[in-house]
Amino acid sequence: MKLRIRGNTLRLRITRSELARLAEGGALAEATSFPGDVRLGYELRAGADVARLGARFAGGVVSVELPLAATQAWAAADDQVEISGTLPVADGVLAILVEKDFPCATARPGEESGDTFERRGPPPAC
Repeated sequence: MKLRIRGNTLRLRITRSELARLAEGGALAEATSFPGDVRLGYELRAGADVARLGARFAGGVVSVELPLAATQAWAAADDQVEISGTLPVADGVLAILVEKDFPCATARPGEESGDTFERRGPPPAC
């Protein structure tokens, strides 16, 4: 799972196996460590108890939740690239995109693309 943050936009990119885990009602979690023994965690969960896309930040962890039925439909759809939505926040809206991860046009050192989705059409430059 990859996390990108820009302004009030959260973008999570997930691989085939990660989407399969979510579609079974599972969860994904990652963390990035910083000097001073500080960590930024991020997690993505799909649950039957989740009515709509949601997000929160607490205890140094960014959490995004997806409805299980929508996640299962997304996993089965070849032509659906993302689940997205917005949430109101104090200074406007928080945009959330959870996307299937496709290989980039330009190979990057350390990036593996074996578990990415097959792209139809030209690949993005990333």
